Amino acid sequence: MKRSIISLVFIIGAVNFCCAQQQELSKKTMDSIGRARLEEAAILNPVLRQVTVSTDLIGKGNIESSLLGSPLLKGKASTLRTTIIMNLPVAAWGKNSFGISGTFFQQEIRVSDIQSFSPTLSNEDVIFNKGTFGLTASFTRRDSLFGRPVYYMASATGVTNDIEKVKRVSFLGTAVFPLKQTATTRYSIGAVINIDPSLKVPAFVIFNYWHKFANKLELNVNMPSGVGLRREFSNRFWATAGTTLGGSLAFFDLNSANLPKDANYTTIDLKSGIGAEYRVGKKMIFGINGGVLTPLSARAFDRKETSSEYFVKNKLSNVPYVNFSFSLLPFLRKK
Repeated sequence: MKRSIISLVFIIGAVNFCCAQQQELSKKTMDSIGRARLEEAAILNPVLRQVTVSTDLIGKGNIESSLLGSPLLKGKASTLRTTIIMNLPVAAWGKNSFGISGTFFQQEIRVSDIQSFSPTLSNEDVIFNKGTFGLTASFTRRDSLFGRPVYYMASATGVTNDIEKVKRVSFLGTAVFPLKQTATTRYSIGAVINIDPSLKVPAFVIFNYWHKFANKLELNVNMPSGVGLRREFSNRFWATAGTTLGGSLAFFDLNSANLPKDANYTTIDLKSGIGAEYRVGKKMIFGINGGVLTPLSARAFDRKETSSEYFVKNKLSNVPYVNFSFSLLPFLRKK
């Protein structure tokens, strides 16, 4: 789930950069202007940055857990998440490009003040500490269809917590149509084909809209991954506000006769808040933001099944969060 969400956000974020390339550039100036546009797109969409290290401190909130439909426990839960993303452009030829991105995700969940409803579960505090890592290969082609520009993107993602085998493989195919491009407004629409063993969403529509108002306030809509506002105070400092879709994934090996041996635990949530970023030097950006995290889903299920076939369901309350990030703007060039 986490890698599916990251891949989706990567594709929607890449729309901004693809739209910025709509006008044909001369061969002599393509490299320099292309790098400047990519840097501008990466400032607006962090998922396009070369390296990102992000840590979420998620406050303590209520948790109610059920097992196979029966109450399991009540308590308080807090979470610490760290995500590292690295994007590597590999090659570009003609209208095509190919790249690889790697992700490491670590989360620690602390459950305290437990009231157990199961004789096999004590009331002692519980700490879950799980890590996953994934690799995504992405191909992009700039073309035309019915006389209009179109950008085709395809990606394959493998994710695991075991270096000896890949535990989850998913695929995304996308076609994006830029509809308008001016100095202050651009928008596009696209369709995504999603092949993921844990999700029953084979296809969906994406929409991107960006507009810069006269007061320098920017509206950035990337549906369904989020919507936000941005205000630049200088070329090194800007503030943001908005809501983004996120989630997490952990793998578990269980030893219970009534439960799957190989299980996933996934969450989907919304983060709504305000923040600020400061650019240090040419490539480094430090950021901080905070607000409210709204859990939408938290389930454990057999790795071979979909998330709708869960055996554990957690109900979590809204909680405050703070995020700290460090990122590097693109500095590697496609060969």
